[in-house]
Amino acid sequence: MRALFLTAAFMALAAAPAGAERVKPVFETEAPAVPKDIKRPAILLLSKANDWRHDSMPVTAKAVTDIANKRGWKIYETSNAAIFNKKDMKRFDVLVLNHTTGDLFTADQKVVFQKWLENGGRIVAVHGAGGTKNHGWPWYIDNVIGTGFIAHPPTIQDGVLTVEDPSHPAMKGLPAKWTHNEEWYTFTRNPRGPGVKVLATVDETTYDPTEPLRMGADHPIIWTKCQGKGGIFYSALGHQIKDWSDPVFLSHIEGAMEWARDKKQKAC
Repeated sequence: MRALFLTAAFMALAAAPAGAERVKPVFETEAPAVPKDIKRPAILLLSKANDWRHDSMPVTAKAVTDIANKRGWKIYETSNAAIFNKKDMKRFDVLVLNHTTGDLFTADQKVVFQKWLENGGRIVAVHGAGGTKNHGWPWYIDNVIGTGFIAHPPTIQDGVLTVEDPSHPAMKGLPAKWTHNEEWYTFTRNPRGPGVKVLATVDETTYDPTEPLRMGADHPIIWTKCQGKGGIFYSALGHQIKDWSDPVFLSHIEGAMEWARDKKQKAC
């Protein structure tokens, strides 16, 4: 009975995220025409949703593109997952997943995605990219994010993060104790373990996760993960439009992109 109660509670809490709407899945088969000047080490910005579409997706794309342009990094944005083919993915060293939700790829595209990552690709995944419940591709949950999404509290609240690794490029600009207003994600399991480096946790005593969604004293919210020769950075932050004009938050994202481009940085 308790299991049934918890399942019902999770479904109720996650049923209608504020600032997001449900969309019909689309699977592209014809690749976009990538400009010829997009060459390695370029950044691919994937802005596609096949489940919940966050209303912060456009401002996220602009902020990430602005960071890349400021730093002189080549970047290409698309919502077309057919770019995951052997020819096109040779152009990119970094993939930014812009609140990507749902099962995004055809079977062939999944093979290309997996090989690209395991052969040394780097991923920066933000918020919604780890937030799809009952994801249709278990490999992605287990090997990219490293844990599954359960739900989030019904309200956006202030919470306090503790930075565990202030030397990481994505964390250098953050206070050791950072109060942030967020839609706090709860995960199926703690991702901490071999091949994962937790960069920050959130203190559940500083917000109300609601009883079914407590992870306890150790609630990772930002981490890196190794996968083959590749690496993933995941930040569960960035749900709100206002985040993407906040200088402190943007320093976090710029640092993550810097980490992803610099192969001398440890993946995990």
